[in-house]
Amino acid sequence: MKPRRTRPIVVNGAFRPQRLTGQQRYATEIADRLIQAGVREIRPSGFWAGSSIRTWLWTLLVLPVRSRRGVLISLTARAPVWHPRQVLAVHDLFVLTNPEWYSKNYIRSHVPMLRLQLRSASAVVAVSQPVADQVAASTRSGPITLAPNAPSDLFLQTGGAQGVFERTGLRPDGFLLAIGSQDPRKNLARLADAWRRVPEEVRLSCPLAIVGGGAAIFAQDEIEWPTGTVVTGYVSDVELAGLYEAARAVVFVSLAEGFGLPIVEAAAAGVERFVLSDIDVFRWIAGEGAVYVDPMSESAMADALVTAARQEHWPSARIDVRRFEWERSAQAVLAAAERVSAL
Repeated sequence: MKPRRTRPIVVNGAFRPQRLTGQQRYATEIADRLIQAGVREIRPSGFWAGSSIRTWLWTLLVLPVRSRRGVLISLTARAPVWHPRQVLAVHDLFVLTNPEWYSKNYIRSHVPMLRLQLRSASAVVAVSQPVADQVAASTRSGPITLAPNAPSDLFLQTGGAQGVFERTGLRPDGFLLAIGSQDPRKNLARLADAWRRVPEEVRLSCPLAIVGGGAAIFAQDEIEWPTGTVVTGYVSDVELAGLYEAARAVVFVSLAEGFGLPIVEAAAAGVERFVLSDIDVFRWIAGEGAVYVDPMSESAMADALVTAARQEHWPSARIDVRRFEWERSAQAVLAAAERVSAL
């Protein structure tokens, strides 16, 4: 029986002014569908939207007051530390488990905030089963709703990478594609060392394209890439979809992830070859549809990169992206909020 909603449900729109990366993409896809279902969104405007600091102050001080009579759905880490009825989406616990990956200022602010958010939330939504298991193993008690990421429709489109090809000299089916920011857990420094171990003639015949940007929250190291590498930097979603479609294989060798959105995006765009870290969440997403490597082993990565470039000995299984749908995840989030509303 569907819970009877006794309080209004609102979405925390504090993510809207941010650049569209992993958490913001999740929030956008879910929030847009919740709004279509009749849920109201509250977002910062005017003075409060003028800077990241002001938006954070709005989130911590203004939003809890404006939404105090209802159920608040917060879809990113930009959420109040306390609310009488908050449904909190958790993407990962890395700032607690691996603080060395972040800047000192980020640790000082976000560790206590995340702990307070988890402690006070009326319900928690996890983006993957491994994250749900980690939250359950922490001090958090109570049910956890699973609402995974999913590929956006634009990743079914074709031909969006022409501008990138013209800027970089890449050619369709002639490169490997790695996605990752300068976040240390993306493991790009070790990937660079692995790529350096690959014979130069392989690197030059099938370059490794690195897509992604950086952020001040991370403890960053300068990476020296060998010949046969093309660093594109941040690209638009349309360009990224085109790069997925044109890549010979996608490489994603993170040390840890809460989900792994590039995997399902690339699979939706038609990628059939993946070199992935052997971590729980990637196994949960990709099953037998990838070549897995130890993310701490440059030699294992190098061997897999050569195999990918030469298109040799690849698994016949394919990733089933039908498991991941934004509509289904949005319905799961809404159901969690309705249960809180009925209390």
